[in-house]
Amino acid sequence: MVRIKDIAETCGVSTATVSYVIHGKYEKVSPQVRARIEKEIESSGYITNQMAVNLVSKSSGLIGIAVMNGCPEKNIMGDPYFSVLFSYLQAEFRKKDKYILIIPDQSPERIVKDALRWNLDGLILCNYKKENMVCISQEFMRPIVMIDASFVHEYDKLVQIFVDDYDGGYQVGKYFASLGHKNVAMIDDNDEEATRHRWRGFEQAYLDSGIKIDEESHIIINVNEEPLLDGFKRTYRDIENKTAVFCISDFVALKLIKFLKSKGKLVPQDISIAGYDDILYSSLVDNELTTIRQNMELKAQKAVESMIRMIDKKPVDHYIKLPVELVVRDSCKAIVK
Repeated sequence: MVRIKDIAETCGVSTATVSYVIHGKYEKVSPQVRARIEKEIESSGYITNQMAVNLVSKSSGLIGIAVMNGCPEKNIMGDPYFSVLFSYLQAEFRKKDKYILIIPDQSPERIVKDALRWNLDGLILCNYKKENMVCISQEFMRPIVMIDASFVHEYDKLVQIFVDDYDGGYQVGKYFASLGHKNVAMIDDNDEEATRHRWRGFEQAYLDSGIKIDEESHIIINVNEEPLLDGFKRTYRDIENKTAVFCISDFVALKLIKFLKSKGKLVPQDISIAGYDDILYSSLVDNELTTIRQNMELKAQKAVESMIRMIDKKPVDHYIKLPVELVVRDSCKAIVK
């Protein structure tokens, strides 16, 4: 069986250096040495052997949590949405005598390696696309809970937990329409058809109010391809004459409010803005943000309950949709006729 000592001798480094690489302390190792050690770990089968050793203990008591970050300029660990979610998950897992291990944004291959290295009892994947989830699930054979997935993929070891995004978009659309807003838009942060539930609900609310809004009112700023601020600058002509804009998230909404202010436009005097998520900052700014609130504590409770039931080989609901509610604050105003 390959040991850390064997890898160290082959690479001509200390066992401590190998340990740093294995446990992700990359700042302590030069890129060249790290690459050499990772290559030797891969070719020697060290991770596979370690998994065999770890499996003897049956359970590590650890649950991994990984977040896919689609926006390079956004620090996931500093995002209030995820900090709140992580805190609720930690509290709920502690009730079950489990601990969480945060896995920084990585490729599916690295996530699987970390999961096997730490002998994780299960994985919680946030915001992951279907192809990445399938890749991970093919290599990691223990329970997986998906949070905020936009696809349906039922099978025995996977649970999907998400909020009713269609209804969230619908509620914002009905609210805008009730205030008399007809010249409206929604700003989305990607161009993937499978994730457009909020836009579809928003659009349908206007149709039900007797108003048709076209696809041009769906403004796409793909944060995988351009910074959010650049997207605002590129689409400003489409935004500036709108009376109300619905943003895909509070993060985008708050950034937009700041951008509009730099252009001399005030919220809600010149334009009404609504967001989605109800993060902490939404109620701390001037003209507090109207938004869609999701119950983060309930989401965490369902995730933990599902994970524990799967670990215990008990039946679970593989497709859990949670409700949302509109929170009306100060960032929207009615059209005065």
